[in-house]
Amino acid sequence: MATTPSPKTAAQHGPERTDARPVVTGAYLYDAVRDLLARKIHSGELPSGAVLKEGTVSTHVGVSRAPVRRALAMLANDGLIRGADGQGYIVGQGKPIRMSNRRLHDILVAEPEDIDRSATWERIFTTVLDEVLSVMPFGTYRIQEAELGRYHDVSRTVVREVLWRLLDRRLIEKDRKSHWIIGQMTARSVRDSLEMRRLLEPQALGNVAAQLDRNWLRQLEERIAIALAQFPDCNPSKINMIERDMFGAMYDGLRNARMLGSIRRNQFALIIPTLFRQNFPNRDDRPDLVTYGQIVQQLQSGTAEAAQVLLRMHLERAERLTLARLRVLSLLPPPVSIPYLFSTH
Repeated sequence: MATTPSPKTAAQHGPERTDARPVVTGAYLYDAVRDLLARKIHSGELPSGAVLKEGTVSTHVGVSRAPVRRALAMLANDGLIRGADGQGYIVGQGKPIRMSNRRLHDILVAEPEDIDRSATWERIFTTVLDEVLSVMPFGTYRIQEAELGRYHDVSRTVVREVLWRLLDRRLIEKDRKSHWIIGQMTARSVRDSLEMRRLLEPQALGNVAAQLDRNWLRQLEERIAIALAQFPDCNPSKINMIERDMFGAMYDGLRNARMLGSIRRNQFALIIPTLFRQNFPNRDDRPDLVTYGQIVQQLQSGTAEAAQVLLRMHLERAERLTLARLRVLSLLPPPVSIPYLFSTH
């Protein structure tokens, strides 16, 4: 399947890199974070006394807490930072300096390409995410770490990073025995997630609207038009990809990392129409495709407010159809077994 281009925002079209520092490739993620922070300390961009907190650094560099925690511990061992009595770490020996989030963000994201996530967890994350989502309508499952590593041919460190990422999105949880558990998707969880989506996504769309690449929007509109022209005989995978762009790539330029994280955590029910299309003919997707086309048209014409209204209306209508599809899916046999997933009931 051909990959779909991602929407580029104005902020992503920066100047070409002119220094000679190599991009970190093949290293563990915590090594890349450590090297980035160490370089900023040595250059003086992170001044003596700057306070570094695990959660704040994690948000700004775009990785989960686990590798940041280890990177900070390594820097402390190297003597570049020191503990701050449970309140993070302090650079050097200076008095604590509370830097603004904006200043710290500008310092840490000036060279985002220096952290090559694809060398570790990211190259399998999407696949594991899809595998986890695919079983959620059918029951409760336990993830076996060692089997996951063997199945995807990755190290235990990479497995742990993927699992912590899924935990961050609240797609899995840990039980009292520290087992990784996938909870069953329920009508209540779907309703709650859609309520959150109605609150968050229209606002997010308004925030990114002015920055969206018009060429990408035009291509997306063309794909939607082709799917409508071929409906109901269009390939279901094409509808799936349209929805991934509408509710995934569309928000990639969102600068509010907390909002984006909340959006991602509440989109797990998007797997329901995908699974439904795998088992049943296309019948009920035309109204949604029409709405998607209208949203993209409004974005292209610069009327973000109208696009927001259309999105909110779509999410309000989606609840009934999503719940009906979930009821039907729950009657089907579970999907083909995935070796690292064990059904608990």
